[in-house]
Amino acid sequence: MAPVTRKPIGVWFSIALVILLLSFWVGSYGGSAVARYWYAHHQQEQGTLPRPERLRTQSELDELDKVETLTLLEIIAVPKLVPWDKYLPREIKALENLQSRSNAPEIKSLIDLHLGLAYVRAALADEDNNNEEQAKKYMQSAQVLFKSLGWQDYSGETLKAVAKRERQKWELAPTKASEK
Repeated sequence: MAPVTRKPIGVWFSIALVILLLSFWVGSYGGSAVARYWYAHHQQEQGTLPRPERLRTQSELDELDKVETLTLLEIIAVPKLVPWDKYLPREIKALENLQSRSNAPEIKSLIDLHLGLAYVRAALADEDNNNEEQAKKYMQSAQVLFKSLGWQDYSGETLKAVAKRERQKWELAPTKASEK
């Protein structure tokens, strides 16, 4: 009988298997430690807000979201679904409520700007409906707001031009299908 020679393949396979298992074990612990360090480092770089500051910031972001939602509703829904004279008093009421609850001066100025534009648009709608007295009240309210915002020229004609330009900016250009 020929002598059987043992090849060290089993030993090398066992060593490779142990190295593989050790690398998975070290990788899982080392990887999670690196991930925790990386997260903490970036959190520290960005800065963490204390709870009261985080709540205040979230409140301001919510107010901005409400103003943008009102603007979006006006752009999308009003021309097609609701007449201006019905929608604008609701928008004004919502902006006045938001203005009275807002504490941040930066947000308050933005709300005042949107409220002033809503007053001017309501004045234009009332002029179209021959309601001159209400149109005059809305225009005076708008002028007071724009004066408080520091505008130099807050005359009725200037404010009407600004409101018309703002409305035109959001109006959709006619499509080729609608032109035919």
